[in-house]
Amino acid sequence: MIYSWGLVKNGEAKRSSSHKHTQDQAVFRPSYGDLGRALGSPEKTPILFLSATCHPLAITEILKSLKIAEKSIDFVCAELTRPEIRIVRYPMQLSLKSVNDVLPMFGKIEEVESKDIVPMLIYSGARNATLQVMKVVNQAHNTGGGEYNPDSALIQRYHACTGDMDKEDVISGFEHGDFPCISCKMALGLGQNWKHVRRVIHIGRGDPSCICQMIGSCGRDGRDGLAVLLVEPKRKFGLNTPEAIQKANKLSNNTRMDSLAITPVCLRIAFSVDNLSVLLTPTEFVVIEEVLTAVGF
Repeated sequence: MIYSWGLVKNGEAKRSSSHKHTQDQAVFRPSYGDLGRALGSPEKTPILFLSATCHPLAITEILKSLKIAEKSIDFVCAELTRPEIRIVRYPMQLSLKSVNDVLPMFGKIEEVESKDIVPMLIYSGARNATLQVMKVVNQAHNTGGGEYNPDSALIQRYHACTGDMDKEDVISGFEHGDFPCISCKMALGLGQNWKHVRRVIHIGRGDPSCICQMIGSCGRDGRDGLAVLLVEPKRKFGLNTPEAIQKANKLSNNTRMDSLAITPVCLRIAFSVDNLSVLLTPTEFVVIEEVLTAVGF
């Protein structure tokens, strides 16, 4: 999303302000071809780019595509890491397709009523996996078959191909507390500002920058939040050792996800440093981790 604004120079409406925002996107990724012409036409118009967790290399390529020189941009960097979110990495012991590693994370209905479960979002990497997650959650909660109940008081699902009316029902039901859990893909959550979400679970692989945004959906009201990342500690044909990762392309999403699955450093620091415009050596990273830990980061 790119915003531009300005004041009318003269005339009766010279005190009025004009605002405009431009959005051009493909499937979960912005397309900058049409934005370049729109942004290049106004002269001396302030433009605000909201990049959030955008990787430094991506910002360079975006500016190149828009034909905007970096010297004409004032970069304002802010700390996006939120200490109230506890990030837990959970190495998967069972297959990614079965999602059975989610079973221990839910209690039976005899122990915990559905209405007493904390509000949470469970992200999967495929649409079919959203239904499998619902099956596993109902199995863990001892409410088998509830995944086919459209009025389930435990969990509903949301993805890009969900019907428009169903999408509205899921969003409104979650906001009103009709059910505590949503099984979803990245189509949900990044554009929402729910303050009551207490836990976010991400299953499998993805773009680390997007995962950082997903886990940021919890704890937005200042209370503690829990982010659980279910990762594959050993992937077939993957980079499963620090030595292999050291020799690989550091900017590849596959390399970054393999690193996330085995890194021994604090994940909060890892996500924070990942958005810096410099590449750090392991020694420099350890020094930064020690300094941030000492100041209570």
